[in-house]
Amino acid sequence: MFEQALSSDAVFTHVFGIRQPSPGSTSSINGSHLEPPLSYDSLAAQNTALKTRVSEMELINDLFRNRVSELETSEGNARATEQALRAELEATQLREQALKRRIEEIEEESPRHKKMKMSDLVDESRAGSPISSMVE
Repeated sequence: MFEQALSSDAVFTHVFGIRQPSPGSTSSINGSHLEPPLSYDSLAAQNTALKTRVSEMELINDLFRNRVSELETSEGNARATEQALRAELEATQLREQALKRRIEEIEEESPRHKKMKMSDLVDESRAGSPISSMVE
C-alpha cells in the first residue's frame, strides 16, 4: 500500500492525471516495449544520418550568421552615410541663411540700387498698342 504512494508513477498520476509509467521506470533502451532492440548497424546508420543532419544545420546556421553580419555592416554604412548627408544638409542650410542675410544687408546699404520698373525699360515715345500703330 505504501509502496504505491511512494513511487514516482503515483505522484505523476496524482498531479497530472495521467496514468502512464515514467519513461525510466520500465521502458527499454529504445523507448518501446513492442519493438526489439536495434542492431549495431542500424544504430550506426542512424548515428551517421544524425551527424549529417547536425552538419547541415551548422552550415545553415553559419550562412544565417554571415548574412546577419553582412546586413549589420550594411546598416552601419547606411547610418554613417545618412549622418554625413544630414550634416552636409545642415551646413548648406546655414550657408544659405548667411547668404540671404548678406543680400539683405547689401540691399539695405544701397537705397539707390532699387529694382527697375517696367516703365523704365520701355521707351514710351516708341511704345504703343498694336491697334494704335494700325490707325496711324
